[in-house]
Amino acid sequence: MRDQIPTKSQPLPVAGLSGTRSLDPGDETERNYRYQHQYGVALLVGVRRGTFSYVSLYCEHHEDFLGERPDGRFDGWQIKTSKPEGGAWKLTSPALVKSIGRFVELLQAHPAEVGDFNFVSNSAIDDVTPASKDDARRARCPGLMLQHISQSSTAEDIQQPFKKAFDSLAAELGATAEQLFDVLGRLAFVKGPSREEFDATLAHEHLGKLGECAHLTAAELDTLRDELVGKFHRAASLHVTDPDRHLLDRLNGGNSDPTIVAKRIVCAEVSLAPPATPSRAFAYVGEPAINPGGQRPAGVLEQKLARGGLVDMVEYMKSREQAAEYQFLEDQAKSPATAGRQLRQVEEAVHGECLEAYMAAKTAAQQPFGPIMFTDVSARLRRLESDRKQLLGGSPYEVLMGTAALLTSECRLWWSDRFRLEDKA
Repeated sequence: MRDQIPTKSQPLPVAGLSGTRSLDPGDETERNYRYQHQYGVALLVGVRRGTFSYVSLYCEHHEDFLGERPDGRFDGWQIKTSKPEGGAWKLTSPALVKSIGRFVELLQAHPAEVGDFNFVSNSAIDDVTPASKDDARRARCPGLMLQHISQSSTAEDIQQPFKKAFDSLAAELGATAEQLFDVLGRLAFVKGPSREEFDATLAHEHLGKLGECAHLTAAELDTLRDELVGKFHRAASLHVTDPDRHLLDRLNGGNSDPTIVAKRIVCAEVSLAPPATPSRAFAYVGEPAINPGGQRPAGVLEQKLARGGLVDMVEYMKSREQAAEYQFLEDQAKSPATAGRQLRQVEEAVHGECLEAYMAAKTAAQQPFGPIMFTDVSARLRRLESDRKQLLGGSPYEVLMGTAALLTSECRLWWSDRFRLEDKA
């Protein structure tokens, strides 16, 4: 039995870094997701440092992370961020209650495969001394509850004031006392870094103190951090329709589902060498005009392609547009500092080729001239893919064509003479 709250993965405390806070809810959501992916890197570094013995980490499968142990069991990790003004975590905090509920469901579904549980947050848990006279607050204190659980043999041994809070939580979750007792007996609370400091801490304290990264410069550590965060972002992005069946299939030695395999990061196989950064002899300046994830006028792409005689290409271009936009959003998640600059290079290179194709096709006798222009654009973008790899960061043809579709939706590219667009909103 445990007599204190485990802190097996608690990061080193460092001073918080000041920064500009965005009021955009989309930015806030992205910061929260980035925090989760950053913590995945911290877990990976913990494995390389010897703090954990995980064979692999599963991203967004049942929990935010599942750590696969050498004994075949899986530890569950829930990563939650909150604003400082929201206060410390209590056993009645909705997000914590929901996380405990997920742990209960996982343990109930896979009792033989589940190991320990961890709740990580940038905010602290409520700090109440055992000597406090406020019984209600003591009962809601996660730390004191876990201490009491560790000193009890069964759920029936739980004493007041904790019994009332325990029974209330079990009722809210629809769990039996034994199920909740089992989960709380495996649960640890971990205080993570603040969102503002995590980038610096992850690069220069976690990665920087690994022997295999000791020779890297500060810039190389930052580059490596962003590359690893992007790896966790990609692994977490896949959709799973039936995780229970797939997890059991894997644990029982059946055929591995490709979607689940893609969510798995094998710790020993991850390279901790920073990717080579190609030098550029030329670069476009300024901010990108394309806003990935932003609102665009509805129906613009369809109208322009139809007027240009390219009705058959509408679905093709829409799918390329979606793929390119997802790629740009992924780049933002991996490296917010460089994604905008890279997007500028791609959009300007593609825009220039498309404008030249537009002017050449417009002078042709054939009307509509969309098919001639499309053939020329396709050939130009394929040459661009191979000839300007450094400038475009290795963007494939599909992303370049998708960028042309985004430029069309943004009203910077036409496939016919200009005309008045109908408002499809």
